[in-house]
Amino acid sequence: MKFTLRIKKNKVLKYVLKNGEWKKGKYIIVHCCKTKYKIDNIDKCKNFFAVCVSKKNGNSVKRNKLKRWARESYKINEDKLLKGYNIVILYKKNSTTDSLDFKKINDDFVNCTRELGIYENF
Repeated sequence: MKFTLRIKKNKVLKYVLKNGEWKKGKYIIVHCCKTKYKIDNIDKCKNFFAVCVSKKNGNSVKRNKLKRWARESYKINEDKLLKGYNIVILYKKNSTTDSLDFKKINDDFVNCTRELGIYENF
């Protein structure tokens, strides 16, 4: 993820969830807002990204698989997203690895980012 830093501070994560725009997909919810914090004047050319998965989605192996799918989906579409945003992906409770595959998550992520207006159309 060459244009992306990870959200590590809990207050930044809470800020995005409280004040950002969001769109629901079938399996995920994507929250985003403009980057508020400046880190060495790179806020215009970098995105900040995080994934949250609840314990209700399964054991640690299944949760980590869901996180890997979300990160990979973001990595594939990273060059098509606008820069300067905080992006958080939340999984819905009914999302488990038994009923999902990577293609469904990727399609859901692209649809949500298009609805939010942060997906550039090439």
